Amino acid sequence: MPHRSIAAGLIVLCGLVLASCGARPVGWGVVLWGETSGAPRTGSIVGILQESAIGEASLIAVPGEKKPREYPLGRIRIFKKKSEATAFAAAYAGSTGAWAVVVKEDLPPLPVRDAPGQDGKVIYKLQYGQLVKVVSRSAEKVDVKPYSDYWYEVTTEDGFTGWCFGHFLKPFTSGTDPAADARKVLSQDDVLARIMGTTWRPSWFLDQVARGAIDLSMYREDVGFFPDPQDHVMKLVLPLSTFEFHYTGEPQKAGVASYTFPGTDLRVDVLDQDRITVSYRYKDQPKTDLYVTVKDDVAQIISAEQARRSDLYAALLKRGATLSSSAYGTIHLQQGMRFTWEGFSKLVPTVIGPDAKGGGSVDFSLHVGKELASDYDGVITFVFDEYPRAGVSFLYRAAGGGLRFTSLGRDSLQDLFVTHPGLSAVVIFFNQS
Repeated sequence: MPHRSIAAGLIVLCGLVLASCGARPVGWGVVLWGETSGAPRTGSIVGILQESAIGEASLIAVPGEKKPREYPLGRIRIFKKKSEATAFAAAYAGSTGAWAVVVKEDLPPLPVRDAPGQDGKVIYKLQYGQLVKVVSRSAEKVDVKPYSDYWYEVTTEDGFTGWCFGHFLKPFTSGTDPAADARKVLSQDDVLARIMGTTWRPSWFLDQVARGAIDLSMYREDVGFFPDPQDHVMKLVLPLSTFEFHYTGEPQKAGVASYTFPGTDLRVDVLDQDRITVSYRYKDQPKTDLYVTVKDDVAQIISAEQARRSDLYAALLKRGATLSSSAYGTIHLQQGMRFTWEGFSKLVPTVIGPDAKGGGSVDFSLHVGKELASDYDGVITFVFDEYPRAGVSFLYRAAGGGLRFTSLGRDSLQDLFVTHPGLSAVVIFFNQS
């Protein structure tokens, strides 16, 4: 615009006058984004002769140059004292090679804000492929749903400095030619490589571990999302079903971090390096699920849960292998977590199903909720061989040389935890010997 040209000319003219008079700096600056060759270099300290009245450029004294240089204001961090500039330059020295390139392809453009937060005022908008200089980074990642990343303080080539959320930035380190390095970064599809090189698990894998309640019928090594780029197959294994998506050609980008697989209805969206969503159609209905990386060894978690259940059974068996009740029969606990139960007819059909017969396996898949922890030792489940889909579970507690069982209701369970006994609970005392 004409007024900018006039202002810039006045700045230069004024600078020449100041230089001819041997003017002293009015401040000191650290160059955030310098020249790839020549002066001033990134991280160098320069004298500030005059700041622009229109806030777009400053006149700086570059060491080794007789004439002052007009420089974009946002590419310099200005200080009143040289000691302050020196301290900042020392801290910034480790970041002089830190750059980033914008990888957000869709609209709207990526905003740069005046503060690190979504409520910060938008002062600039970055386009796909644009190079920015990284000045600093927030200490911790923050959530800007559905993403989690750092806030980066960045400066642009045309002199704007502010804060940008990092999910759509690709940070990299560069020495002599950051623009060339940015082009190389853009040509690499690290996001797709992350998808194809990772074993993904349903998000409830993490939920079960966090709760300390592992459902071994669901939490299995074979359950997950397993990419196989060599055979062009994306395999999705769920606890009760398996899907194989055989795609043709190469995966196609459908967005900044979204991919489709030709010949299938599969779509994968990357939320961050540890989370993706997998979308497809099942019985003509769209289905989308969250998958994550599990850093712990799944096999070890399964083994630990199996050991926990075995230890509970061993402790129970040590107290006595025979449980007898005059009204509800006799239970014989056997090796291998097996049992037989005779004379339980009074519990049919209110507690035990009519198809159940004499024996089966013992399990400890359920847990006592916090509300009941002071009243019960645990939850025992009897799975009859003829009635495997509906194990019969009881809260139990050791009492006076035996065990007291309390039956559960249909609504007693919440996420593998027993929150309360049945409304009309049957209480049984078994002598144990």
